Amino acid sequence: MTSRSPARQRSLGYGEALLAAVLWGSSGIFSVHLFAYGVPPQSLALLRPAIGVVLLGLVVAAVHGRRGLRAPPRALAVLLLGGGSVVGLFQLAYQMSIDAIGVPSTVALVYLAPPIVVAASGPLLGEWPTRRRAVLAAVTLGGVWLTVLGADAVTPTFGGAGVAWGVLAGASYAGYTLFGRYATPRFGSGATVLYSTIGACAWLFVALVFLSDDFVLPTSSGAWALLAVFALVTVAAAQFIFFDALGRIEASRASITSAAEPVVAAVLATLLLSQGLGLTGWLGVALVVAGVVGVGADRRAALPPVGEPPGGL
Repeated sequence: MTSRSPARQRSLGYGEALLAAVLWGSSGIFSVHLFAYGVPPQSLALLRPAIGVVLLGLVVAAVHGRRGLRAPPRALAVLLLGGGSVVGLFQLAYQMSIDAIGVPSTVALVYLAPPIVVAASGPLLGEWPTRRRAVLAAVTLGGVWLTVLGADAVTPTFGGAGVAWGVLAGASYAGYTLFGRYATPRFGSGATVLYSTIGACAWLFVALVFLSDDFVLPTSSGAWALLAVFALVTVAAAQFIFFDALGRIEASRASITSAAEPVVAAVLATLLLSQGLGLTGWLGVALVVAGVVGVGADRRAALPPVGEPPGGL
């Protein structure tokens, strides 16, 4: 079995998507602490990817060399405009939702993404999911909601603009998963994640600096240090790994696997914030684990999108 065999590629991609979910599981805790430092969500939505893209460029260059930074003009246009739009929209909607309704409610709404990806990957990418894949998406979604609702000392809040931002975060998360699956086999994982993130920073700069009065910089060295670690863990590392996974496995498999994120978030909240899980929450964790393990064990792979063979790390 060669390193490029479908089974090996599928296993590696699944592992990468799972690792990205683990890293993303820390996002809510970072955001809450930075809000406490006085960094508003609009500023965090831009500063996190802006710092992350510098680190990301170093990661791409280290892993892929200078060739990983190259992209033809057509690819640059697609990545900067298309990828930048969906990634930037997610960054803004996610932070705005956390600020309005909190981490638990935001997580619940963001993970509307896997069913959207499962439904859209067939007509958009030619990756028609099996009935089993659709059931696993539903099981995972139910598990995420039970995990959120079963957190002790945390009361999820749903209402008004916060729900709108949360739903938008879920839809845009689905959008950039689908986009990443389209672009990565064609342009390479390094170029796709790097230029999509650069495009997101440009989009957010225009949207926030010129249209918002709430953009402020951190005022302490502790806040800057925390922000740098946040960008390193959840952008430079997690996004790079997740986009590489999208060059190896179908969008629906990657999206369902990424639902491990709220399980990690719940465990971190238990350990760091004394926000333990009740029986309902642990049932939700079990369902998420079942869905993630189930999609990892699913040997059936959909047809890949037409384009160059997926590239790997």
